[in-house]
Amino acid sequence: MKRLVLAAWLAAALVHPCLAADAEPATRSEVEELRREVADLKAQIQALKEALVPQAAAVAPAAGQAPRTAADAAPSGGTEQRSAGTPAPAAGTETKSAQAPSDYPAKPPNNISFWGYGELNYNNYVNDTSRNQADLRRFVIGVAYDFNDRLRFNSEVEWEHAIASADDHGETEIEQAYLEYQATRNLSGKGGLFLMPFGFLNEHHEPPVFYGVERNEVETRIIPSTWREGGFGLKWATDNGITYEAGITTGFDVTKFDDPSAPLASMHQELQLAHAHDLSYYGAINYRGVPGLQVGGALFSGNSTQGNAAFKADSSQPDFSGLNGRVTLWEVHVRWQPGPLDLQAIYARGHIGDADRVDQTLDAFNQATGDTRALVPDTFNGWYAQAAYKVWERNEMSLTPFFRYEYYNTQSSMPAGFVADPANASHVATTGLTFRLHPQVVIKADYQKFVEHHENNRVDLGLGYMF
Repeated sequence: MKRLVLAAWLAAALVHPCLAADAEPATRSEVEELRREVADLKAQIQALKEALVPQAAAVAPAAGQAPRTAADAAPSGGTEQRSAGTPAPAAGTETKSAQAPSDYPAKPPNNISFWGYGELNYNNYVNDTSRNQADLRRFVIGVAYDFNDRLRFNSEVEWEHAIASADDHGETEIEQAYLEYQATRNLSGKGGLFLMPFGFLNEHHEPPVFYGVERNEVETRIIPSTWREGGFGLKWATDNGITYEAGITTGFDVTKFDDPSAPLASMHQELQLAHAHDLSYYGAINYRGVPGLQVGGALFSGNSTQGNAAFKADSSQPDFSGLNGRVTLWEVHVRWQPGPLDLQAIYARGHIGDADRVDQTLDAFNQATGDTRALVPDTFNGWYAQAAYKVWERNEMSLTPFFRYEYYNTQSSMPAGFVADPANASHVATTGLTFRLHPQVVIKADYQKFVEHHENNRVDLGLGYMF
């Protein structure tokens, strides 16, 4: 309203002299009167300007300007609130805010993003239908927060088997929680709880990404899935398609070993009050310089007795003093995707140092206490080869049959005097179909034949998604 009044006064000031010009020549007294009116108008305009300045300052924060103090900038918890129904930006989207005051760092206004995935599986055992089961295998929600163009927080929370409680088989776990900093166009670093860069599946395990209802045996039993550690890592991506990764992290705990069918999965600490006397290191390299081609490998190594921490805390536990139990795992992989064809293969091998002395200690402990602690292997290994071909595609839908043949042996060699269990080795043939309703929504069906263990043969059905 005040702006309209100001415009009217200005119009009057301009029109008045024009009308006077068309009239008879003004007398001296009339000219003096006009000058007084113009001076009057100038004073009123200046007063209006001074009255509008405080109002403009009060309106500025509501227009999206950043507050002057960090306490006023974010709600409790340090995250930016958004109104219900406002979509979050896609991961990696960069947005800019207006320039903030110098005592408060500028941040993108839409810097929270969400994603997730899930899978529902049905297993029908051919030779024993009493084992049939349906399961909401996984439900995962991820949240990321961009502090600025370079610094980002990533996290994932996973629920397994639908219900998590003391009386159920379900679990709730933090799968990832780490900070990532993009130092240069090629170099980045991260710190926190993150997935190890091993094989194809460990970092990229959303159901639409892999073939088959269930995750393959090699990248479940030999390379534990999903394998994560707490620590720090660096990543260097060259301009010619080679990516190098290396870091220092927590490691395994041999005192937790209880499942010979999945050696490292049973020793995995998951950053839950993890013993950290013995840290580990990892390195990985991948080449993607040719479209459709990926060739790479990875290595992880670190001691697993953790300074005999379990025995020192509880002398009723096995005593591994003087032992290191170094765990070393390495793998090589290749994938070639020329057009509708998709070929991939992997080989993985693990070794537990001091396995002979570890098992002697465990065996003596079992005999003395009547316990039945599992014995660790000296080595374990596995491999698979897989082929898939997209036979039909229309708009966002597609149909892809696949075949995979794999071998795993979680006790490929045992220390002298200890015998491997044949149940922990098998060749497995899997053939099936992947139907994509959308690149991110998939329906799967397959048949798995366990060559040495026919009791495990089954038909699997699955529904999966990611967003």
